[in-house]
Amino acid sequence: MPRRTVPRAAAADPLLGLVEDRFRLLKRCPTVGDQHDEEAFDRRLDEALRRVRRLDERIIRTVATSTPGLLAQLRLLAAFYQESANGAGRRGSLLIQSIAEGVAQLEGRIAPSAISDRAAGGNGSR
Repeated sequence: MPRRTVPRAAAADPLLGLVEDRFRLLKRCPTVGDQHDEEAFDRRLDEALRRVRRLDERIIRTVATSTPGLLAQLRLLAAFYQESANGAGRRGSLLIQSIAEGVAQLEGRIAPSAISDRAAGGNGSR
């Protein structure tokens, strides 16, 4: 019988795929414009970057359910710092909050309902 190489929680964690998709999209971004059709190049680049931003927002709003999911979010946080002259900015701040929630949830310190309340805009206290 084959041995499972990824723990069950990690296999169910959507963050692994989301972060990989984000970096895959960035690699496929056009890097050199077609000198004959600069507008088409700009449209393709803009669309790719919008897709990356949508993935970023999804990743930021997702709380990791596994250690590999947390590591994927940390990889993205490092990318935010590399991509911006101003540090990680708003996206980074929100991602740090999400990472902290994931760590707390994995350690069992915060009940999942309190995490959901915070994600919905509450402060998690009752």
